[in-house]
Amino acid sequence: MATLQRGSETLVFDDREGKSPRIIFCPGFNSNRQGNKALAIEEWCAAHDRAFTRFDYSAHGDSSGNFGDGCISEWLADTLAIIDGCDEQDVLLVGSSMGGWISLLAALQRPAKVCGLLLLACAADMTKAYPARIAGLQAYYDSQNRKYFLVDNQYDDQQPYRIYQNLIDDGEQHALLADSISITVPVRLIHGMLDDVVEWQRSAQVAQSLDSTNVEITLLKSGDHRLSDSVSIASMLDHLQRLLAIV
Repeated sequence: MATLQRGSETLVFDDREGKSPRIIFCPGFNSNRQGNKALAIEEWCAAHDRAFTRFDYSAHGDSSGNFGDGCISEWLADTLAIIDGCDEQDVLLVGSSMGGWISLLAALQRPAKVCGLLLLACAADMTKAYPARIAGLQAYYDSQNRKYFLVDNQYDDQQPYRIYQNLIDDGEQHALLADSISITVPVRLIHGMLDDVVEWQRSAQVAQSLDSTNVEITLLKSGDHRLSDSVSIASMLDHLQRLLAIV
């Protein structure tokens, strides 16, 4: 475990040295670097002598921060700090759910550094769906008078997610799908057809919006949003290996 300072926040990460490009895992909303997919990639990288980093966004996992301050801008800045801290010329981003959106945004910000993307249940523009999800829900205010809503969570500890108004408002400036996405590196997308959090058609929208012509989508008929079952993990690692062969 290591740390990196970004402003007042301390980001916690784990990494291993190995062959370039360095693979960086970007977790999803309310998730962290200890998930099944991140650990499976780390094990694969150890077996194949690949450089790898997994990290926690601010206010996630072991990193510092207040969740009420969190938003796409902050978590993108965390990701860019991790990328900029790598010695390698090239990095390949693996983004899960919200991490897929952040990976796209990071690739736009660091086009000379990001050489490929593997996006899992990509939740690009996810905050646009939140107004409909919170419609009719009671609004709460935390100790700093920040407005939030409680949304059902069927994963992890099943404690309701706090969706802060700040997250919704900030997401607007990072929306991608209304225009073309000027990313030209190879991109692979995997999406479960049983995903009841982010519909699989979202990955198709991302593919259509990308400027890159080297884009492939894989739909897993039995896959859910987490893509953490053995079939999904095997598909992820197969796509990762094949993507590394061409970047």
